[in-house]
Amino acid sequence: MAGFLLGFGLGGFIDAIVLHMLLQWHHLISSRVTMDTLLGLRVNVLADGVFSAGMWLITVMGIGVLWRSAQQTPTVPLTTSAFVGWILMGWGGFQLFDSIFFHALLGLHHIRHVPNFMVYDIAFFLLGFGLIGVGYLMTRNQANI
Repeated sequence: MAGFLLGFGLGGFIDAIVLHMLLQWHHLISSRVTMDTLLGLRVNVLADGVFSAGMWLITVMGIGVLWRSAQQTPTVPLTTSAFVGWILMGWGGFQLFDSIFFHALLGLHHIRHVPNFMVYDIAFFLLGFGLIGVGYLMTRNQANI
């Protein structure tokens, strides 16, 4: 569970840093509030900050779960492969959550605001499945942390 929470939170941070800030492809609510005015951009950046704070809380929860599990004697030894696998599954879980809730159900934003935006949204969604698949392969028969 710790690895999944860490992966989910860190996946959100990677999304915010790379797609929101560095590439500036979208903001959390950029389909609802235009980024073409200073006020619109300020509202979008504020929403990104709230989103990042939520990802920070999820990451801190993951650290807490990891700390608590480190205090206990493990019944199954932790392997690096299992830990990284759970992080990848968490990251993929974030991408599926983002794709389903923020993109499809709420329509808050798309990965890239271009005419063929669905190509980017579908690729992001499929990458999430890929991360979960690779993570699963890494965690088979390993410790569940």
